[in-house]
Amino acid sequence: MNPTLRLAAAMLLAVTPFAALTEPPAPPAEDVPIYDTTSDGALAIQAASHAAGESGRRLFVNFGTNDCAPCRVVNDTIYEEPFLTAFFGQFVPVFVDVSAGSKNRALLDRYGIDPAKGLPAIVLSDNALRVAEVAKEGELATAGAKGKEAVQEWILKRFNKKEAGR
Repeated sequence: MNPTLRLAAAMLLAVTPFAALTEPPAPPAEDVPIYDTTSDGALAIQAASHAAGESGRRLFVNFGTNDCAPCRVVNDTIYEEPFLTAFFGQFVPVFVDVSAGSKNRALLDRYGIDPAKGLPAIVLSDNALRVAEVAKEGELATAGAKGKEAVQEWILKRFNKKEAGR
């Protein structure tokens, strides 16, 4: 396939689920990977940024690996109702695989993330889609080890309060 056509198709597929989101997606099954190991993380972030800008939501970039237990806890927490609906009302998520040897691993340097400190690492934007916070010190790995409630609490603290109704 022509590289330009492939790029356009990838961007369309990356943006479409979030831009036209009327119902949150179903959670992945236990054996379904959280992170697409073939995805170009930079393109996925760009597409999600566009979708966030179009929808008025903020960007939630989740860097992790499919064999990361805290990454699975964070993912499972996000996909649990009623949290899921509130989460998608606030953020456009993008999940970027940063497995050892992955082409996306270099993206960690862009945000000053050391994966040895724990994954997942999260990058949150502000309403203007500028980087507002980088959780790069293993904060979510620690929360994930404590369970879903700790992960929910960590994420809820980052909600826009007026929009979250809290």
